[in-house]
Amino acid sequence: MEGGGRRRKRGKVELRRIEDRTSRQVRFSKRRSGLFKKAYELSVLCDAQVALLVFSPAGRLYEFASSTSSIDTIFGRYWDLLDTTIDLNIEARESRLRQKERSDDPVPKINHITQCVLESNVNELNIAELRGLEEAMTNALTVVKNKLMMKVASVLPQSEKKRKSCSISEPRSGVSS
Repeated sequence: MEGGGRRRKRGKVELRRIEDRTSRQVRFSKRRSGLFKKAYELSVLCDAQVALLVFSPAGRLYEFASSTSSIDTIFGRYWDLLDTTIDLNIEARESRLRQKERSDDPVPKINHITQCVLESNVNELNIAELRGLEEAMTNALTVVKNKLMMKVASVLPQSEKKRKSCSISEPRSGVSS
């Protein structure tokens, strides 16, 4: 090639876990940056509200929200959308309904799991039964965490309103003349 060096084409990346910890961390950082860049571009070019959460392998949280909104606002819209029946994206709505039918109320499942664990010695369960128990508990925990997030998200705006109204209406101390 004239004037420049040779350009190497990128080959197809084999998708498998990177064993070397340092290489994995470097790749994570670069890919995360690229993902956030794409989220930003999508929000600017298409005027879309975008929220992106990424947890690193070490458990650190990285988040992105469109400049016109916040993570709380976007996830609030998401939770509100789950409760609506009118949705233009029919496939997504049907998928959510199927998922909701599968999960239903976690309380009976949790009660059933607890009863099974109390009635039998966990040490006597075979591998398949232990895996089933683990899966059921993980699913129940996910449902409980989601419900907790929804309640916290609905309580936060209310507590901020109360705090603001309290600071406005506080009586003045002192003697009036």
